[in-house]
Amino acid sequence: MFALFIQATVMLGIIGSFIHSRRLTESTVLNAASTSVVYGVIEQIKQLEYTELLPSQVVDPTDAANTPAPNVRVRINQNTVKWLQVVYTPMAADGTAVTPKGPMVTPAPTASAVGVGADGSDAIDNWIGAIPLSTVTGTMSQQINLNLWIWIDEIPDAYVSEVKKVTLVYSYSYVDGNATRFVRDREVFLRSRFDK
Repeated sequence: MFALFIQATVMLGIIGSFIHSRRLTESTVLNAASTSVVYGVIEQIKQLEYTELLPSQVVDPTDAANTPAPNVRVRINQNTVKWLQVVYTPMAADGTAVTPKGPMVTPAPTASAVGVGADGSDAIDNWIGAIPLSTVTGTMSQQINLNLWIWIDEIPDAYVSEVKKVTLVYSYSYVDGNATRFVRDREVFLRSRFDK
């Protein structure tokens, strides 16, 4: 009788650890998938033509949604092209610095887009939509809901020559059992006119 109790306790511990490790593995896979999409977007932004497309100041005629300018055009996957609105801070006409609007710290995962800029300005929420992730068999097992906030700030020529600072805050959510988990992170990079 005592041996059965010990065996049942050990078996419950093994089952519990199996469930816990599965949840950890799934959250790691979802994190890797979302960061892969975000870094793909970043690499596309780095390749945009500096003066005309970083950001574009006109509405693209091929954009069915007529996304207002300023915006950047990126491919999310083989089937999806998105025009992402950005908060653009150009230099003043006399070449002096304008206060950058990109946030200096990562906003909280559940923070809204209101007042998150460095100067208290609002972000523009670009909801990419639910991105399905498939399993080895090709069936959909989970999806991530991705939001991107993008700021492009021109850096004055007193410091460097023709450089823009791009701040991208991304957040995603996924279902973990009965709970929805929210994750937010921030990437900042510089884009020079002379990058090739």
